[in-house]
Amino acid sequence: MQPLTFGERLALIRKRRKMTQRQLAERISCQQSDIYRLESGLVSDPHMSRLVALAQALQVSTDWLSGLRDTTDEADPTPPAPPLTTKRPRPRTAAPVG
Repeated sequence: MQPLTFGERLALIRKRRKMTQRQLAERISCQQSDIYRLESGLVSDPHMSRLVALAQALQVSTDWLSGLRDTTDEADPTPPAPPLTTKRPRPRTAAPVG
């Protein structure tokens, strides 16, 4: 039996989590077509930031998603990492000049 590809792992865990491609895309702020391309193998090597976002949204390790590990973290009692934080807002007023 051949190991699962990245796209097959992504589709498998997404379906286990009862998510559509659109829902996953919204969760990680990308297009549904991006998820389709990843799952279908058109993109086999995603950027690390995308891999991390997918792993967090699907609550699996990046090692499992990328194929470095054979088991998911589903039996692991450790809670998933918190979602990525956004940038700190800039002050609304302009700094004085001069």
